[in-house]
Amino acid sequence: MKSCSKHSIPVFYIIFFLFLGNFNGFGQNDSLIDDYSYYKRKFKLNALVVGRYTTSLNKDVDFMGQHYTGEDFVSNSFEMQYARLSTTFFINDRISTSILVNLADFKKENVRGKVLENAFVTYYHNSYLKLRAGQFRPFFGLEDLHPFQLDNSYAWSRQYSLFGRNGWQSFQIGAAAFGSLKSNIFSYYLTVYNGNNKNIMGDNDSSKNLTLRLEYMPIPVLQIGLNGGRASYKGQKANAYGIDAQLQQPLGNRFDLDINAEFKKGTNFEAFRMTEEPLAKLDNYMMEGFYFLYRLRYRLDAPRLRALELSLRHEYLDKNTSFEDDEIVTYVPMLSLVFAGTYDAKLSLVGVINDYKLNIPNTTQYDSSKMLIQFQVAY
Repeated sequence: MKSCSKHSIPVFYIIFFLFLGNFNGFGQNDSLIDDYSYYKRKFKLNALVVGRYTTSLNKDVDFMGQHYTGEDFVSNSFEMQYARLSTTFFINDRISTSILVNLADFKKENVRGKVLENAFVTYYHNSYLKLRAGQFRPFFGLEDLHPFQLDNSYAWSRQYSLFGRNGWQSFQIGAAAFGSLKSNIFSYYLTVYNGNNKNIMGDNDSSKNLTLRLEYMPIPVLQIGLNGGRASYKGQKANAYGIDAQLQQPLGNRFDLDINAEFKKGTNFEAFRMTEEPLAKLDNYMMEGFYFLYRLRYRLDAPRLRALELSLRHEYLDKNTSFEDDEIVTYVPMLSLVFAGTYDAKLSLVGVINDYKLNIPNTTQYDSSKMLIQFQVAY
């Protein structure tokens, strides 16, 4: 997968220095402080543990979704999804550095490219301008803005995973400028990055991915986002774009309604690299998908049971729009008990129903249903 044209970097720098041109105008008057070396220095540590028990509801599909014909397979299993530790070191009132690792990845035979997720430095000038460099999510859609998606559903959407494998989302190495204007009514996120995914020592060519996200809140309960990205691969242009919306509406004294909707379309580098077609055109390898996520929360506010939640994610994904029969529709109903905080301790009963347009025996592209019991504890 590869990245944007060589003209992308000057565009980023132009905007970067445009903001820095007004550097002194934005700054606060801290002339009375002689040394910021230890000013407001502090440390924050967070932890997340997520585990689950999964059982297949199909007689010929294992708990991972793999279809079998006449073979023994594992129909149920305990799993450990996350054992995350995240740290943030506040060097002073403007500079911080963050690290996020998932220790659960050590259970895999090959841990290369895993374990380390975030590793970045952030400079906070004010609400209008923040700068970030290192490894982080490049702000391309709703899910990149979540510290973890387990607040609204049991896992990331299929769309997020596919766009992440193709370098448009998930953890990337690069730099970003972002901020909010007019009391958070308008926000922007501009990111330039390698496009090789996480934990790669360096870029494999001289071009870079460039993405821009704009957010607008016309009313306090509604946020609308626009996403656009440019890239290139072996001299061919690539792009991605999307639109999303989030509605958060209280319903009386006890109920809260949260609706997320997102559509994205973009170049599928993964499919292009796998093709055996001679003189293949990158423009012919596009992926697209959309999902709706509904969440209804009933606040109990009891000492040890804070809320009861019902959620449903309905998702459509087409991995290659130029070819037929690879579409999938997924339904994820979920019932959760929240024991502490907003999502600090949660136990969920989850159903996952996959409906493929074309079933291919002995592969993961096969209709399946499974049930999970999942717990998460965050601190």
